[in-house]
Amino acid sequence: VVEWLAPSVPVRRVAFNAVTKDAVLAAMANPCELNTALIEAARTRRVLDRLFGYEVTAVAREKVRRDARAGRVQSPALRLVVEREFERMAFVSSPYRDVVATVAGEPSFEARLVAVDGRRVATGRDFDVAGLVSAGVVVPDVERAAAIATGLESGEVSLVVAAVKGKAARRAPAAPFTMSTLIQEAVQRLGMSVDEVSSVAERLFADGLITYPRADAAVHAAESRREIRAEIARRFGSDAVSRDERFTTVKGKRVQGAHEAIRPTDLRVDDASAKASGRGAALYALVWQRTIASQMTDARGETTTLRLVAGDCEFSASGTVWSDPGWRRVWPARGEDSLGLPEVGVGEVLEVESAAVVEHATQPPARFNEATLVRAMEEMGIGRPSTYAKIIGKLRGRYVWSADGDRALIPTLSAIPLHGLLVESFGDIVDYEFTNEMENQLDEVAGGEVRGLDVLGEFWSRLVDRAGAAREHVDSRQMVVARLGLHPRTGEEVVVRAGRWRKDGGSPYVACGKRTVSVSDHTALADLTLDVAVAMLDRKEGETRDLGEHPGLGVPVVVRPSRSGAGHFVQLGADGRWLERMSKPLFIGVPDGLDAVGIDHAAVSELFADLQRRRRLLGVDGSGVEVWLRDGRYGPYVECGSERRSLPKDAEVSLVTLDDALSLLATPKPARRGRRRR
Repeated sequence: VVEWLAPSVPVRRVAFNAVTKDAVLAAMANPCELNTALIEAARTRRVLDRLFGYEVTAVAREKVRRDARAGRVQSPALRLVVEREFERMAFVSSPYRDVVATVAGEPSFEARLVAVDGRRVATGRDFDVAGLVSAGVVVPDVERAAAIATGLESGEVSLVVAAVKGKAARRAPAAPFTMSTLIQEAVQRLGMSVDEVSSVAERLFADGLITYPRADAAVHAAESRREIRAEIARRFGSDAVSRDERFTTVKGKRVQGAHEAIRPTDLRVDDASAKASGRGAALYALVWQRTIASQMTDARGETTTLRLVAGDCEFSASGTVWSDPGWRRVWPARGEDSLGLPEVGVGEVLEVESAAVVEHATQPPARFNEATLVRAMEEMGIGRPSTYAKIIGKLRGRYVWSADGDRALIPTLSAIPLHGLLVESFGDIVDYEFTNEMENQLDEVAGGEVRGLDVLGEFWSRLVDRAGAAREHVDSRQMVVARLGLHPRTGEEVVVRAGRWRKDGGSPYVACGKRTVSVSDHTALADLTLDVAVAMLDRKEGETRDLGEHPGLGVPVVVRPSRSGAGHFVQLGADGRWLERMSKPLFIGVPDGLDAVGIDHAAVSELFADLQRRRRLLGVDGSGVEVWLRDGRYGPYVECGSERRSLPKDAEVSLVTLDDALSLLATPKPARRGRRRR
């Protein structure tokens, strides 16, 4: 603005990092000059993102799909999602089991088998991705586990208390909200999306209910901490206030600390339902609870652990009782409810109400959801708090999807070859460490330590080299989603390809020789096995029906499924035998209400007659040019030379006459959207 206005009066910049009276007054009393280094860093970031996006996207569209896109921060985020899917596909599930005994008492409790013959019983964490169990642990087989459970339940084996241990339990409150942690909690507790959290938080800020939400430092201003502690004392008493102020220093290498942690602007309001409705009120309550909890005392209690023996088997049970809830009064912790154990002594024999063998199987690494992806991006230094929603929004719009009722992010099939191109040809640029280092260089530009042009020059040189090598050496014909194996009957390779994309749609497809069948882009790669692909190819092949020569039209007729597999069409003509005035086959789509299996020559005649009504010569105009009624992609239209006009939606195609067509052709063409008529 200053560069554009070029004011003749001095210009100062007022910057405050907290919306408090002290911070604002101090900033107004000490104005500063414009931070040219910060401006240069912002410009460098913008140019850097565009250089990457334009150059890498051009290569991706040439080698993968014509609608492919890439971004400097978006691409490493996509890499996280895709590589997690590869980890899941490589994972080998392994069965294991344990024995759970329900012990009588006040209250009753469950004890789990933890050791047999002095060796620790394996849990899910003891297996690697190949399904191999760690050394030194034991996996009881089905017979041994059943024998242990039967012995306990029948009373043949006694369950005896071998040790009772108690220790103090203490939990400190979580830090105040930053944008990242607010997103994570709102996604997990309220079921909101990242984009929804960002927009609702911005609306709460615009309405004056919370402070600036794009914060990355979990620290409140000193004045804010005093207000929080005073509000705690007013509501819960002075004993509920922590002895020392918490969260007073900015931590983290990448934390800028430009804004204080998110908090309500008025702590006396714990319910904003009068000013915010629905999700806004729920998100505000979350912010208020977390803010108040951050300066409250620790939750204190006692954890009791029992070691129980039954012959050569060892069981364990534990429970925690919170005597002083502390911050838990306003911020209930998930999965940490009080669970006490009855008072028992060493050597006491316990009564077993029931015992059962519980079967388990190791689970592959969980897919990212929006909350865990934000956490991973924050830990790796990918992106900024203000960009998380935009990054995930771009991924959702192009390269990830979620199954119904599930928030897990699954990469689309078309994302797989794009990821392959990025890793193989631009691996060092989409590397997590490089992305983090680039953010550090931008911070150095903001600090005036390096010039933005130097950063851009080095990055551009590396980018051009990688793009040139990709254009020269990458064969787009080899860019496949997956190679599934060889067809069991033909021996041909079965592959999944991304598809080149068309204006009217397009999707990935399974290919085996010259045979293809489309599949939805929203298909989990792990579900597309060789057997599934072969069954799809065979089903499509079986749906093709040769009806022979049509008695009235005199050409061969074949009913085929469409490329997408969503419908069928009738092909009239083949092997050089065409309809009159045609030099290639005529294709007629089968209407949704007509069963393709029941199509015979009579049905083909009706379809052809209907097509003729929609595609016919109406006559000639005054200059002798033919006027045609045709059926196009967007509906029926009339044509005379180079002039075309679409029929009104309510027009009856079979009743259109030459006069109707000439009248329609005489009307001016409607202006195209986005263009001004001259």
